[in-house]
Amino acid sequence: MAIDLNTHCTLSTQPHTQSQTQKTSDNQSAHFHIQLNDFQLEATFDFADWQHQALQIEQRFKAYKANRLAIDNVLCTPFDLVLISLWVFNQTHPIQPQNWQIRIHSEVPIGRGLGSSAGVIVSLLAGLFKAHQHPVLNETLLDLAKQIESYQHGQSSGLDPATLIQAGLLKYQLNQPIETLPSQPLNAWLIDTGAPLSHTGECVHTVRQHHQNDTALWQAFKKVSLEIEQAWLTHNTKQLKQAIQANQQLLQKIGVVPKPVEQFIQQLDHTLNAASKVCGAGSIEGDNAGMVLCLSDIAPTELCAQYRFAYWQLKLQTQGVHCVLD
Repeated sequence: MAIDLNTHCTLSTQPHTQSQTQKTSDNQSAHFHIQLNDFQLEATFDFADWQHQALQIEQRFKAYKANRLAIDNVLCTPFDLVLISLWVFNQTHPIQPQNWQIRIHSEVPIGRGLGSSAGVIVSLLAGLFKAHQHPVLNETLLDLAKQIESYQHGQSSGLDPATLIQAGLLKYQLNQPIETLPSQPLNAWLIDTGAPLSHTGECVHTVRQHHQNDTALWQAFKKVSLEIEQAWLTHNTKQLKQAIQANQQLLQKIGVVPKPVEQFIQQLDHTLNAASKVCGAGSIEGDNAGMVLCLSDIAPTELCAQYRFAYWQLKLQTQGVHCVLD
């Protein structure tokens, strides 16, 4: 489900002019000036430095694929995701050597399993296509976004970028066409249990190590996903809640729900007659698990106050990628 939290990427350019007889310097080279408002960071990378940094990322990614480096060490700074996004785009759509200003701001809580990195990738790619006067095609966007997201998470399923690109409520399966499901009123809440100590890539890697060949487990995940879909399509709230709770049990089984969050969810479900589950990757260490989805007719005000967790009502986002040129 695409939710009503947006990522904004603003691109602007100034022509870069330099005499062939001039020596290249930092002030004279075409460059990217990147502002990451949510991190309160900004930096300038000339094209040579950008290419050098991107090749370093490529080398670290190769080391990860050879099991010589953890995925969380491939992108080392918040700028790296932007730099590698520019690099991947440039492989098939050469970036004009101008002075680029890139400003990124996200309404999505960072590092909570809600696809904040996919939001950065998709919004930046869409802006680059628009700035170069190329058509913004969903299929091309998704293909590039999956390539880039793999640097962040190891092997992207494409789920997050597909949801952002398409919007609405989707059924997403690998190697299958994306299906749009009908929307309907839903009393649900997102609860922030805090940033997990382990990132998505680390969780995915650990789960794969311990459970990759457990066919019965993954069949159980598939079964419960189909039950969620069926309950939604038939407006069966009771079945939907049961399936959500069954999904949470499976997440606990694979070890991505810290005990304090597991206890919190049990209290939620008991006191509010709710059905709750961890969203995103959860965590394999620490006490926080990012976001929890809570299906409940009543706002989880008192329990969230007790745990000091922020929460807000879930709202569907129906508009996908949107580009505006000044």
